[in-house]
Amino acid sequence: MGLCCCKENRQDGEDTYAPPVASTAASVSSVEPRGHMPKVVDSVIVDHLVLEMLTLIASFVDNDEESPVSLVKLHVIADKEDGWIQVVSSMVNVIPLENPFGPSAITILFDDCPLPSKESVIRATQLFGLSSERANTGELNVRVERNICVVLGCIAEKLAGPNSVAVLTPLTLDYLLTFLITRREACIVLFALIALEKFASTTENKLTIKNRLEQEPVNPLLVLESLAADEDPMWRQVGFCAKWALDNLFIIEDRKLSYELVDMSGINVILNSHDVSEYLKISCNGLEARCDSNSFESVRCTFQVDQGCWYYECVIVTPGVMQIGWATKNSHFLNHEGYGIGDDLYSLSYDGCRKLVWYQARPTSVNEMAAWRPGDVLGCLIDTNCREVIFSLNGVRLPPCKDIFDTIRTGFFAAASFMAFQQCRFNFGSEPFRHPPTDRQFEAFNDHGFLTDEQKKVVPRRIYLEQLRCSSVKEDCCTLCFDDTACCVLEPCGHRGFCSLCTSQLKECPMCRAAILNIQREET
Repeated sequence: MGLCCCKENRQDGEDTYAPPVASTAASVSSVEPRGHMPKVVDSVIVDHLVLEMLTLIASFVDNDEESPVSLVKLHVIADKEDGWIQVVSSMVNVIPLENPFGPSAITILFDDCPLPSKESVIRATQLFGLSSERANTGELNVRVERNICVVLGCIAEKLAGPNSVAVLTPLTLDYLLTFLITRREACIVLFALIALEKFASTTENKLTIKNRLEQEPVNPLLVLESLAADEDPMWRQVGFCAKWALDNLFIIEDRKLSYELVDMSGINVILNSHDVSEYLKISCNGLEARCDSNSFESVRCTFQVDQGCWYYECVIVTPGVMQIGWATKNSHFLNHEGYGIGDDLYSLSYDGCRKLVWYQARPTSVNEMAAWRPGDVLGCLIDTNCREVIFSLNGVRLPPCKDIFDTIRTGFFAAASFMAFQQCRFNFGSEPFRHPPTDRQFEAFNDHGFLTDEQKKVVPRRIYLEQLRCSSVKEDCCTLCFDDTACCVLEPCGHRGFCSLCTSQLKECPMCRAAILNIQREET
């Protein structure tokens, strides 16, 4: 399960960042934001609460559990204007670089705390003294600047319209763009780019950013997008986000879109860009996915497994929370509630950050495995004959999982769910596997899948939505998506007019709100 409010898991005995309280004040003494900070609560106490929250949220695996006490206390502090500014300051100063939960924890805190006023946000950004000079300083504190960029992105996501425009001052914009131009530290460049993306959700900001980018001798995004295939995982993320931004937000008139240039001739199975939750980003070749939203985004592939033994691999780009494995059409994507692959009866997944196997929203610990790291390869095997699902990390196998076959035996898809700021790359057999199974014969999706040239196009979402608006609606189409054929009857209410994809994501009938106990497929 994703951490909707707080939902990650730490097993006893693992190495987790938890600095002693006595060292907290010393660790932030040299990186306080500029200006006077009103002391609602002693700053050392707030720092300790932030670090405690970062550690404790890892022990939560149930979205229905109560929030950690430290998170509740921070919420109370942030309820007042000065307290909110103090909590923001503490997150910037003490969230460590090396903790894989760090940026996600900032989004969780922002999501749980009260919505700040425009005045509070402006005061906070002024206290940090944002400017191109700060971004260009010789002695750059990578941790602090990374965290400031994450915070700015969260603020942009929280606010909308005029408030967001008021926060994106010329100084703030110069601060973020300077990192893109100088390219000094990949982790700062990445979150500066993501912050600009989130500010661009307001149209006026998007035009402001686009015009500012065009004033540069060379648009920095054009330089950064060339890093999308870089061997360094952090720069690869930068390249991915730059390419996505150019395709979806900051359009350059004479630049061809990425899907028009990519060679898809040897690729027969991809991630299904039409069967994906709202905010997931998918690469132009359909084999790489990323989430930068505070929701838990999910996707399935285009190839269905019904019988036999099948295998695919996933290269880990980021070391945080992702649940990767197998799902069926009956699996539900409830991104805003934090439910993804492995959180129902019809899917199963492995999360190598928390070292957990997920099924029915219940975790099973795998303590003998090391936490995954960027560059690691997750192997996913399903054998319907032996009724086994086997995960492996760099060729080292986990114990077989069998329970899912008590519920369903056919109709499996490769699938994954992503927490904020996570990314991975899939190999369905279009290139050699790194750690293929040696104890049994298996098949690769790419050897059996088929996609038309049109189906291989991973077009930007804005283009896809425009195509839907312009397309004629068939008489027998689904009344929800107006895309696939309506072929399902909901039981017991009997309402019809929905496709299998839409019904797989429903718990209640959209017409009468009756609980759906069964889905009957009509013959077409």
